[in-house]
Amino acid sequence: MNETNFLSIWRKENPMYDAWGKFVVSEICGALEKKNIVLSQFLKLPTTPRLKTEDSLLDKAFNRKKEYKDPYNEIEDKVGCRFVVLLIDQIKTITEIIESNPNWEFKECRHFSSERAKEPLLFTYQSVHYVVKAKNEIISDNITIKKSTPCEIQIRTLLQHAYAELTHDAVYKAKTLVQHDVHRTVAKSMALIETTDDFFSDVHNKLGSSSADKHFLQNELDKLFIDYTEVLPLPAQKSSLVILDEFDSYISENTIHDVKRTLDKNPHLIDEIKSDLPSNPLYSQSIVLYVYYLIIKRTHTLIDNWPLNSKILDKLAVNAGVSLDIN
Repeated sequence: MNETNFLSIWRKENPMYDAWGKFVVSEICGALEKKNIVLSQFLKLPTTPRLKTEDSLLDKAFNRKKEYKDPYNEIEDKVGCRFVVLLIDQIKTITEIIESNPNWEFKECRHFSSERAKEPLLFTYQSVHYVVKAKNEIISDNITIKKSTPCEIQIRTLLQHAYAELTHDAVYKAKTLVQHDVHRTVAKSMALIETTDDFFSDVHNKLGSSSADKHFLQNELDKLFIDYTEVLPLPAQKSSLVILDEFDSYISENTIHDVKRTLDKNPHLIDEIKSDLPSNPLYSQSIVLYVYYLIIKRTHTLIDNWPLNSKILDKLAVNAGVSLDIN
């Protein structure tokens, strides 16, 4: 196959590859949304399929040191897509989706964790690469996608992507000799990025555990609020989150039980909440139930750590019949 024949086929099949790339992206993004993942938060860069340019294809097919017998069909990244996430742990979410989709066959081409295991002292380009090929003929956007049409998928963290953007063309595809100290600096930066990625994952896991506890408490407080007041609470505002953050260490599996018991012993508090619902935003949020519990059961802790305006706490304390000296 010569360059003319190669380009003739590519120009004819270009729309098919474009449709296949869009289909792959749509399938993965749709699967993420089914997991209740907000794409704008999970994906740190827009994910759109990209077609290789004619010059890039010809260069890869005929000029590089790759001995293709059938260059057109052997090149599997004529269309590709890239998913950039924040954390290493989030890469697994996408790989599981890729490996479970029934519309294609997949091949894992590289994975940085496997490469680390083989060469633990090497710090270099890190990414996860798959090639997926249509399992059967597919029609998408009125375009027929042939069986076995390939698409390359890259998955990286944001830090890995920054490294790749800096080094890929400037260092690894450079046509001139790159100095040894540049290679060493690049390797040192990769070591730092790898360490930072690990730190990010560790912090995220610890914060996630704490957030899960607070999210559970917030949901249970909402249920209590409805049960006691027969009114839907407002969604948690910043004031609620500030209070939960401040008293995070006092949240336990018994907290809701303790709050409920406190309210049952002080039924007049519910009347106070109902009477102040229209005028005080805090009374419209279920966090007020937790604050009343803290006023009655953890008075000194509340006084020492109250994160909002003291006048708010004064009124709540009067309603609870508790004397506070917070001035």
